[in-house]
Amino acid sequence: MEQSRAGVPTSGPIPLDTAASARERRRLERLESGRREILDVAERLFVANGYEGTSLEQIAAGCGFSVGSIYNFFRNKDALYSAALERHATSLGNSFRASAEAAPSGIEKVVEMARAAVHDLRGHPRQARLTLTSMSAGVDPDGKVDRTSFRAVLEAYAEAIAEGQRDGTVRAGSPRHLAQFVGGLVLAQAHVDREIRGFADGVAMEEFLDIVRSALSRPA
Repeated sequence: MEQSRAGVPTSGPIPLDTAASARERRRLERLESGRREILDVAERLFVANGYEGTSLEQIAAGCGFSVGSIYNFFRNKDALYSAALERHATSLGNSFRASAEAAPSGIEKVVEMARAAVHDLRGHPRQARLTLTSMSAGVDPDGKVDRTSFRAVLEAYAEAIAEGQRDGTVRAGSPRHLAQFVGGLVLAQAHVDREIRGFADGVAMEEFLDIVRSALSRPA
């Protein structure tokens, strides 16, 4: 695990060693609390101002930390942006993997994952907007933002798609490419979803799931 110049891990939650002294545990808990506070403010500003329109100075002002203190938690703005995306993607991946376990076929696993993904976006509207803006053209043009968790999410879709191709419920094609297609449908739904966007004429959940099922099902 990479560490900052102050010895604080710069990626992932700060581990709480059960063998540590009470004083050390309290110190680590304070560090983790500070990390969450920085991420909360950064998330809000990235949504409001975009990646390019948000500076570390703005984030520092919003959370009461100095810019130098932020560097104790994150190497740079790219790492902070990556961590904000990572936090939501990890939550998303965990929730939809569990939701698909009882599905009777590959296509229904894909559908249940898509359902869980939209439910998660509905429950975390700020993170949903961050996810959507992160996919926009012009964000991270140099490819510095770590999208490992999003790749893991797509891999989970691909595994369910491959299972559906084996059991005859999912159309032929590259599971990896079809997984990208499902991810795109989920992001598109976030733009028109009744609950996320508040549109009276927005697309309802079951209508969205019918679209996913029709798009991915093996033709008769």
